[in-house]
Amino acid sequence: MRLQRLRLVNFRQHRDTDLEFGPGITGIIGPNGAGKSTLLEAIAWAIYGMEAARGSRDSIRWRRARPRSEVKVELEFGLGAHEYRVVRTLFNAELYLDGAPQPIVTSLSEVSARLARVLGMTHDEFRNTYFTGQRDLAVMAELTPADRRRFLNRLLGYEKLLLAQKLVRERRNEMNGELTGLQQGAPDPAALAAERARRAAQAEEVARQLAAAEEAQAQARAASDQHLPVFRELKEFRERHLALTADRRVTEEQLRQAVELVRRLEGEHAAAAAAQGELERLAPQLVAYAREKTALAELELLARDADTRARLEAKLDELGRRQEELRSRLEAARGAAAAAQAIAEGLEAMRRAWESADLACREQDAAWVREKADADATRRSLLEQYHDLETQKERITAAGPEGACPTCGRRLGDEYHAVLELLRTQLEEVKQNGRYYRSRLDQLQVPPAELAELDLRRHHLAAAVETGAQELAVAKRSADEAIALDEQRRQLEGRRAELLAEAAALRTGYDRERHEAVRRAVAELEPAALRAQRLAADAERAPRLAAELRAAEERRAALVEILARLQRELDALQFNEEAFLLAEREMERLERAWQDAEREVAVARAELGAAQGQLREAERREQEAAARAARVAELKGLVRLHNELDRALGDLSTDLNNEIGPEIAALASEFLAVLTDGQYDELILDDEFNATVLEDGEPQPVISGGEEDLRDLVLRLAVSQMIADRAGQPLSLLVLDEIFGSLDEAHRAHVVSLLRGLEARFPQVLLITHVEGVRESLDRVLRVRYEEGTGAATVTEERGPPLVPGGADADVAA
Repeated sequence: MRLQRLRLVNFRQHRDTDLEFGPGITGIIGPNGAGKSTLLEAIAWAIYGMEAARGSRDSIRWRRARPRSEVKVELEFGLGAHEYRVVRTLFNAELYLDGAPQPIVTSLSEVSARLARVLGMTHDEFRNTYFTGQRDLAVMAELTPADRRRFLNRLLGYEKLLLAQKLVRERRNEMNGELTGLQQGAPDPAALAAERARRAAQAEEVARQLAAAEEAQAQARAASDQHLPVFRELKEFRERHLALTADRRVTEEQLRQAVELVRRLEGEHAAAAAAQGELERLAPQLVAYAREKTALAELELLARDADTRARLEAKLDELGRRQEELRSRLEAARGAAAAAQAIAEGLEAMRRAWESADLACREQDAAWVREKADADATRRSLLEQYHDLETQKERITAAGPEGACPTCGRRLGDEYHAVLELLRTQLEEVKQNGRYYRSRLDQLQVPPAELAELDLRRHHLAAAVETGAQELAVAKRSADEAIALDEQRRQLEGRRAELLAEAAALRTGYDRERHEAVRRAVAELEPAALRAQRLAADAERAPRLAAELRAAEERRAALVEILARLQRELDALQFNEEAFLLAEREMERLERAWQDAEREVAVARAELGAAQGQLREAERREQEAAARAARVAELKGLVRLHNELDRALGDLSTDLNNEIGPEIAALASEFLAVLTDGQYDELILDDEFNATVLEDGEPQPVISGGEEDLRDLVLRLAVSQMIADRAGQPLSLLVLDEIFGSLDEAHRAHVVSLLRGLEARFPQVLLITHVEGVRESLDRVLRVRYEEGTGAATVTEERGPPLVPGGADADVAA
């Protein structure tokens, strides 16, 4: 895997960070909390999503970003012959292959799954392969033998066998519980067979009773069917008698109503004839009423036009007053709007002056902040250098002239005093530099006078811009008001033209006195007109009433004939009610006998159904007992199978654990030979995973601190190589996160030199550290700083040696 480019947008401390990676050893250096390890988290998050993140989605977003701002990480890397680019946000992800413009996979889960398949690693395997933290180098040496075995099983994925064995045992226990329950509740097969036979005999007896009840039901049904024709004939004879009697009563009622209708129609027809005569006498008054009514309608229209003309003239007077008022307001608004252009030009000039002052102020402030930060970083590095030199001096003083050098292990001898004098000289130089930078920091606590003057001028210009903007807004409002007033003036002129046209269309010649005279004449003639309307309605009914009267008389005669016919049919029928009642009682007795027999059949059928259900239940229990016995036999076989599987998984786990040590030792020996140029070519692990270095086949139980670092490093690399081999990936990338925290300067330099010896194996190495002392031995340095003013981390590329030799990132105490 080859890292090429990483971009972070609103990801934890990084607002917008874009950096490229290259071959060799790259150091990512900065103080704790600046955002160095966040770069590693972003790499894993881009590949595996939230599984690789610390906390929730909300905690990932840069704390000063706006709510719902986009969080994005873009990672470009090479793997084998292909180039990949993954773009991940909180709610989406895209994966591109070999520079194609369209993604090959989208969505969060699909991108994570595809990259896991491409790498051949889960997130945990990816972290344990490519990333090594401060505690990981010596972790096996610090653990107990049992913990070492569990640690390696977890890294290499062997804990899955233990999980499978646990599941096998849980399933076996479940089956044993089920087997015990089945065996304890098993019924007696002989008792079940006897119960089934008894239920079968009971069902046969109930079936015989049902047959007898059905025979009795058939006999009762036959007797009922024999009497039924006689009863039906009498019933039909009675129904005919009742129908004729009912028809006679209905015909009598209809005849009575027809007689009353003839009397009423005769009276109404006489009234209609009288109305016709009176209407002829009122004809002259009706002609005069129609003439006066027409004249009144014409006068009403002329009166309405006269009223409308008066209202229009009042509206025209009001429009004249409003037009005069608009002319005066329009002249004032146009005068105020004329000054808008001059105000706008002055405002633009003041804005340019303010932007120039603001830019100068921000540049001056940034220079002041950078100078403070550089002075503070230099002072901290001097403090660490001072502590390193003081530690070396104390160790050499404690060892004395006859002691061994803490760095190289050789006897000091005659060089003892020279070395001490060199250390004292270096300490004094560091003290002097520290005092200078402490004084410089005190001076930089107060902003420069030039910065204060620029800030004051910026505020004055900002106030002037605000005042000009307000004046321009007032002038623009006046211009807008002039446009609106002019539009209102045009609308009023159009409205005046419409009113004049409407007044010209109205008729003239209205005579109020004639209007009143006609209205009185109409009022005098109106009672006669209303009387004529009522008489006309009555007179119009005369022909219809004559026809209805003739029809009513014809219906009366027809009903008299129908009533006589019905009476003749009743007299000829000679119906006997007593004979019908005797036949009805006999039919009811036969029906009751048949219904009683039917109920007995239903009871017998229900008893038979219950007996058959009990028989089926007995048969079901017998079958269930047989199925339970078969399940018991099946469970016994499955329990034996799971016992064998438990033993097989245990044996496999033991064999794999026995192979871990030799395989790790073989890989570690290859790394050891490369790093030591063949001085040490073998490393062995005992049963408790304690490591021993061999020289010419002889164990070396006592080794120096640098050789211990070498041993721990090759062991950790061997474990990572095993995981990568199982994933089918070459281990070309190595990321070391804060591994120098517990090492002195000599051991730090030794570890870096070891990594130099592994360039053929690991062409790309990333060192995450806050220690400045390793800076000069790296191929490339990326500086990570956290700026309190912006609340964001920045990454800049630095090359070359540090400003102070051996510098550290702490203060120097005077």
